[in-house]
Amino acid sequence: MSIQTIRTKAFQRQAGRCTYCGCPMWQSSPEHFAQQHQVTRKQASAFRCTAEHLHARCDGGTDAAGNIAAACYWCNSRRHQAKRPLSPEAYRAKVQQRMGKGRWHAARPT
Repeated sequence: MSIQTIRTKAFQRQAGRCTYCGCPMWQSSPEHFAQQHQVTRKQASAFRCTAEHLHARCDGGTDAAGNIAAACYWCNSRRHQAKRPLSPEAYRAKVQQRMGKGRWHAARPT
């Protein structure tokens, strides 16, 4: 099964919401997403659905369905920028805490 198929299945299983921040994501039309959620096209780019490797490939993780979740580009890219990325659970807690303070996404789609 391709990584795109696994990502799509994760997107569907998660009802189109990011595994970390819980915001809606898009897969094929940033313009439609931007219009629907009243954000700019640039802001919409942060909510592109990506395949998040829960156990990173560089640490031996695979493209198996059980290791892939759907995450928005913003959350996925920031998790893996750290020298020692947090576990998925710890990262989700961090994101949720920052979301509660309004300090995560520049724009928050509904």
